[in-house]
Amino acid sequence: MNYSKEEIYLMEKDTLLKTIILKNEHLKLRKPTRMYYDSMINLVISQFISTSAASSISNKLLSSFDSELFTEDNFKNLKLIDIQQLGLSKNKSKSILEITHHFINLDFIKKLNTLSEKEFDEYFLSIYGVGPWSLNMFKLFSLGKKDIFSSHDAALRKAMVINNMVNQHAKSEDYDSYSTLWKPFRSIACLHLWKSLD
Repeated sequence: MNYSKEEIYLMEKDTLLKTIILKNEHLKLRKPTRMYYDSMINLVISQFISTSAASSISNKLLSSFDSELFTEDNFKNLKLIDIQQLGLSKNKSKSILEITHHFINLDFIKKLNTLSEKEFDEYFLSIYGVGPWSLNMFKLFSLGKKDIFSSHDAALRKAMVINNMVNQHAKSEDYDSYSTLWKPFRSIACLHLWKSLD
């Protein structure tokens, strides 16, 4: 099996993770996407629910729009109540409206590309309904950053407990502390931990 240099590094650093990687075999971090709007809408939909439930909701919405990807046109003429009637909570609907506003009324992409990482984080987190978890998932899956870890991700926490990396009563800082073993390739470690739950 041909493992990446990142996976080989992780296996050398952590024997518990090594067992997971050997079982999963090689996993590849997806290439960065420029479909930022679609990514952000999917992240909002997936908050606090399982991956399968989020996928089901996204597919249902895309089908109703007769679209393969979410675009600003899907939501720009809808009101809060209209989005709620599509099956989303009030908070998620409000977040989608604000994200749409940013993309339509501000040069969002241009702005993102001119910000420092700290400014990027602050700007991203200023959007209603977008928190640290969403920020981290955006960096990992949309921007392709290799050293992202979120101690607030329920699936990661579950995988780390199951694999005896932390105990079930561990605090967020315990997860963060353990993850330092995987720097600077924590995103790859996350992929393997998620996969281990399949």
